Amino acid sequence: MASKQETDSDTQDIPVTSHINNILNRSTTRSSSSSFSESLDPALDPSSLPPPDPWLESGNGSNSNCPQSGGAGTLCRRDGHWFLKLLQAETGRMEGWCQQMEQETKDNQLSEEVLGKVRSAVGCAQLLMSQKFQQFRGLCEQNLNVNANPRATAQDLAGFWDLLQLSIEDISLKFDELYHLKSNDWQGLSLVCF
Repeated sequence: MASKQETDSDTQDIPVTSHINNILNRSTTRSSSSSFSESLDPALDPSSLPPPDPWLESGNGSNSNCPQSGGAGTLCRRDGHWFLKLLQAETGRMEGWCQQMEQETKDNQLSEEVLGKVRSAVGCAQLLMSQKFQQFRGLCEQNLNVNANPRATAQDLAGFWDLLQLSIEDISLKFDELYHLKSNDWQGLSLVCF
């Protein structure tokens, strides 16, 4: 008899409750500094990511695709649909950051040094969204297309998403620095060398 891994290579079951919490915790740890959370438009706050669909919530039990696991929460499929929802949330968050910073450059007289940091952060975010995010979207669609050859597996998607997370975190730190500068009236860019 084939193992679960051999028979279900298109999807990957995970404890949704803990995984969604990990994603939200990663996003909200950046907003723990008061300067970041105070200066960020509430609609763009990472902690305001949309809640998971009802079929992803723990304790639902009404969906046969989400079997209960002993105490670990509900297990749900991590397929192309699931990753597309994550991608959409990250795209919306980054687009909001870019729009907010572009507006700051119009509303304030910023030094060339600060403008360079804004351009760098916005450019990196736009590059990530226009290239790697689109490549990932294509893999998700390939995963959902039963006729695709080769068909991207859930493990392929998870691996690519993990790589994207590194870039997302880097860009997030750039915007954190910008929001910190904004909270200090765009002052304090000097670096201390040790």
